[in-house]
Amino acid sequence: MGEVASPASSLYNSMNCSSCGPPTAIAGTRHGQSVDTLTREQLLKDIRDALNHLEDPTYLRRSPLAVIFGVADRYDTPSALRKILTEAIERLEPSPKAPSDSRAWRIYESVYYRYVEAYDQEAVARQLGISVRQLRREQQAALEAMLLDLWERYDLGKASDGAAADTDDAEPAPAATMSEEFAWLRDVPPESPTDLSDTLRSTVDLAFPLAGRHGVHLRVKMPHQGVPHLAVDPIGLRQILLNLLGVAIPRVPGGTVSITVEPLTWEVRVTIRCEARASGSQTGAEEERARLAMACQLANLCRLGLAVSATDTFEAVLTLPALQQLPVLAIDDNAGALELFQRYTEGTRYRLMGTRDPGQAVDLAVRLQPQIIVLDVMMPRIDGWEVLVRLRQHPLTGHIPIIVCTIQAQEELALSLGASAFLCKPVTRRAFLTALDGQVDHLAREPR
Repeated sequence: MGEVASPASSLYNSMNCSSCGPPTAIAGTRHGQSVDTLTREQLLKDIRDALNHLEDPTYLRRSPLAVIFGVADRYDTPSALRKILTEAIERLEPSPKAPSDSRAWRIYESVYYRYVEAYDQEAVARQLGISVRQLRREQQAALEAMLLDLWERYDLGKASDGAAADTDDAEPAPAATMSEEFAWLRDVPPESPTDLSDTLRSTVDLAFPLAGRHGVHLRVKMPHQGVPHLAVDPIGLRQILLNLLGVAIPRVPGGTVSITVEPLTWEVRVTIRCEARASGSQTGAEEERARLAMACQLANLCRLGLAVSATDTFEAVLTLPALQQLPVLAIDDNAGALELFQRYTEGTRYRLMGTRDPGQAVDLAVRLQPQIIVLDVMMPRIDGWEVLVRLRQHPLTGHIPIIVCTIQAQEELALSLGASAFLCKPVTRRAFLTALDGQVDHLAREPR
């Protein structure tokens, strides 16, 4: 639910049923021997084997795929087959509108980084933030998507009569979990900045009938100086607020529930409070717990802070990130990496500033005073280790959290030199934002 349509996700969905897709067999030749049929499972195995030997011309020349795709007995058979397979992988790349940490991207990246960039399985799994076992599942989905794509592109045949699934006796699909049902809140950045005033107004309108039933007055306290736009989905935020109000209102029949908005440095705090001592909730305890659990899970999906005190009285404090207010300085000589980080931070609390010149890193950090620095290591003239030491030793930058982000597996060295966190390239949007969020959480815990 919620993923932007993309080649990878569309192909995956069409292959989701093992009885659907390409026909069960095709005519072909394997290793110089004629065979009557080639099963779908064997074709998947041949694709996987060829990908595992993508840089081995001898293997590719002998691969049965060379015959199937019509490039056998050519002087350039290995390069031709390699091109067919890499282009099939590239066609899995989702639309630019697809969220960077959606499953469509994981399916694509699971094979792109493994076979085209030739990273080992552990490195790919680590950067996707998943286990090796889950990585294999994503790669299987990618291989099945490639099979369907190649089947149609090379017109390898039509589906057999018995290939269609008999849906009459099919078991119903299992119910989606909470995380699956609302995954779009995590995967899809807001399409536009969220105006808290508008969201609160629509929330109060929706809660008004419930408040009237209990004789409760809803009072909203907004600051006079205005509130910055938020980096949070307005629908998700409204659902969180409605669940919290659904707990607070029945607790104070005939009383008042206040919603107070307070802008902070990089965030906005919203507090929902029963302003009189509760005389006993008119909602069942089980229903109240369900609403609080829903609010907490939605807050986690939206990367929001939520603290609830629901004993005799009720108070809920929701911490919302202000849109692109928190400055982050990225130091990386690779323009593509800076563009990627910029895309990762669009629609979030972070305002990314980048430089490709490590020689300017300290001066920029002194002048801009970012809250977090993201630092590459492999750079010309001055490497990232030297920049890290200089930043740590300067009296105006020594306190700034530094995330070392490099292709080198040097986490222990980075931390020993004063880095606050470490990311190994290639890095996903989720891993990148999680690392930034971790530093924000650490800063929030530090004494002022």
